Amino acid sequence: MKIQYVRELLREEEIELEFSLPHALVEARKDVLTEEDLTQAAMAGEVVEDYGERILLLGFVADYNIPFHIVLEYVAGDPVATIVTAYIPGRDRWEADWKTRKRDRRKKKRKKKG
Repeated sequence: MKIQYVRELLREEEIELEFSLPHALVEARKDVLTEEDLTQAAMAGEVVEDYGERILLLGFVADYNIPFHIVLEYVAGDPVATIVTAYIPGRDRWEADWKTRKRDRRKKKRKKKG
């Protein structure tokens, strides 16, 4: 996704930002994230992963510096960009930078031949 392009469309009000209902807002509220937090992440969050029409962004709750992720979806030509979900990333799955997934240490070791 060309996030700068999508942000420009949002700033120019050529497209709207909406929240996937009820999923995005329900998940956000579980983590005490506000619509303002989610909007700020959509407009200024750091790209973590890009899946094409969806992108994972890292934001921080301003007053408390709490990291959170949102998934933003935009299909070219649509009149809206949608925040699909939001959550606070867990230390069990993410490195301290909140941008790098931890490797699954449970994967089986390969058996040596011979």
